[in-house]
Amino acid sequence: MLPAAIASLVTAATFLTSIPAEPGAFVLVEGSIYQAVAADLDGNGAREVVVLSGGNPDGSATVDAWAERTAGSWSRLPGGITVVAPAAPATPDASGSPLRLLVRRVGGTDRVTLVRQAAADTPCCLTLQDVVHSEGAMRLMPVADPATSVDAVWVIDLDGDGTDELVTSRSLAPLGDVSYPVEAFVHRWTGAAFEVTVTRLRAGSGDTPFILGDSDGRPGEELGIIATIGRPELHRVSLGEDDALVMEDAGVVAHDATAVPIDDGRGIAVVTSAETLGIHPWPFGGGLGAPVAQRSLQDGELLGVVEMDGTPRLVARQPGTADRLHVLGLPNLTPPLFGAVTRTPAAAAFGSGPVSPYVGPIPRGGADGRPAIVYSGRLLSSTEQPETVVPVPEQAMAALAGAQPIGLVGRDAASIALFHAAGGSSLPDPSGGRLDPPVAHTGAVISVAPLSLTLEPEDDGGVLAPPIRDAVALDGRRTIAVGTGGFTAIVEAPPGSRVYVAGTDPSVASAVFAVPDGGSLVVPMPPPSVATPEPRYRATLAVSTPAGHGYLATWDVRVLTEPPPLRVSASTPFGSGSVEVNGASAPFTMVTVDGRPVSVASDGTFAARAEAPPWPTELVVRSVDPLGNEARATVSAVGWLDYRQLPWLPIAGVLLAAVAVVSYLRVPRADPVPRRADDDATLEELEPD
Repeated sequence: MLPAAIASLVTAATFLTSIPAEPGAFVLVEGSIYQAVAADLDGNGAREVVVLSGGNPDGSATVDAWAERTAGSWSRLPGGITVVAPAAPATPDASGSPLRLLVRRVGGTDRVTLVRQAAADTPCCLTLQDVVHSEGAMRLMPVADPATSVDAVWVIDLDGDGTDELVTSRSLAPLGDVSYPVEAFVHRWTGAAFEVTVTRLRAGSGDTPFILGDSDGRPGEELGIIATIGRPELHRVSLGEDDALVMEDAGVVAHDATAVPIDDGRGIAVVTSAETLGIHPWPFGGGLGAPVAQRSLQDGELLGVVEMDGTPRLVARQPGTADRLHVLGLPNLTPPLFGAVTRTPAAAAFGSGPVSPYVGPIPRGGADGRPAIVYSGRLLSSTEQPETVVPVPEQAMAALAGAQPIGLVGRDAASIALFHAAGGSSLPDPSGGRLDPPVAHTGAVISVAPLSLTLEPEDDGGVLAPPIRDAVALDGRRTIAVGTGGFTAIVEAPPGSRVYVAGTDPSVASAVFAVPDGGSLVVPMPPPSVATPEPRYRATLAVSTPAGHGYLATWDVRVLTEPPPLRVSASTPFGSGSVEVNGASAPFTMVTVDGRPVSVASDGTFAARAEAPPWPTELVVRSVDPLGNEARATVSAVGWLDYRQLPWLPIAGVLLAAVAVVSYLRVPRADPVPRRADDDATLEELEPD
């Protein structure tokens, strides 16, 4: 904890300190969730939220549904269904049983089908049952006899009559060459049950087909297959005579493909291994035609086709470092006037956050029922723009950070259901895919919000600066100092919001919290467990509201556990009764010299004067950081003239030289007798006596 003399509450008034309320948005379900879909289960014209959940002690699953009774008021339909066959593995080593929900259209009405089969190590059996709500209760109605286990299942209208078929597929043993045969089953609805037709295909594997769409101009949609054994060539699978499937080879190696409109007909967009996007005609029974248009698309993926301002557009994404989205005209791939679509500021901020903004389609389309795609806070859907206004491709909306749309629900499709989970978890597609054991998203949340609220972007670009305790600001808002216990953040947000705290890796959530009904939550923000003294790290906190708005708060944190550095020196100006004290410490410390506080510059240096007598005296210098860690140094000073700092060696040398000169000059000497000019005496040799 911080000492009482130091402020313990840090705020940033210039940033968003609390998240605005979201009238009409609320949490519908919380728990261990496998899947959720939007479907008109009771046939009243409004879609319900159908949830497949786990968490039962016996490992079974439960199917429940929630419906809007009055405007904004939702309640659970009575009589939830318990799926007896275990959805979760009985033991940690078991593989679990494949289980998922599909939504299909039958004569203009919705049908929810529960697909399940035995565990992966058991060859039998596949079971198809419709979830039915009648006479005030829910029940499971068998719609097919048990069949051989499969690898995947898709909902697709193969013949274009408005009633969806199911196509299941499974891998067969290799034929001894590069092909990997697939056994495909067409389940055609007869009004009360499915009739099945079997076709053997010679490409891919049982889990590789995907929904391609209408690419040949005939009634109905087709499947695509990109082979997984040998060359990844593209194949198309369509409905032939007697409900048999017909496979056609494109003859190109592809990474992705989707059906697109070409003038008054249909064609296909293909991303090839050469990282080229091409638009091709592909009539039924004929080969893939020459490209109508091409352009480079490095590491690209196709998200689909949306109609904007009455014009179909191909949406392609490059999810690399820049994460760019392209909305291209068809069939010539002409870029729109506005260029690449960018992420909203809030979504861009989550590029390194513990949860990611959603990218993908809204299941079953937008408010008008036509395809709609969400890209990092942008909604791409059918729009009408005045002729005097340059059309824009997107509408800014909630970032949906850590949230995935389930679909539009309720009366007039005026609400949106969202799934919230940590770790980038996603729900299975209600139109099908691989038939795997379900993933239990523990502590997940399903929320419902007015669509108009979700279509509003975040305030202040999603930058959040909540008040924090047990921390001190060191450099404005950018850097804070904390002790070994870290700090706490006070999050004020709509009830039910999810709060994600990142660990040492800012992209991974280490803890998840829920905002209670009061709308306020105290969130612990502990420092990382590292052996480094006084570590520095980036603390990250993300909030995802029931309406899908995402807010991100970050701090640069210094853990102060050691005394601050301190370097001190003192000098005495000639003839002054005070000494000059100079030194350096950390820029955020409080420094005192002889008990008097001094100013510390931004680089940590400081200077002060202190009175001192003309004899040696000690001055105490203290440096205290915001958490109370103290460094102390003592310097000795002499006032008026600090003789200790005089250059005694040179002085001594000068004095010695002076003494020597004086001594030399003071030695007595006899004067010599001058010699006469006529003195011719010579030296005589003296002999001893």
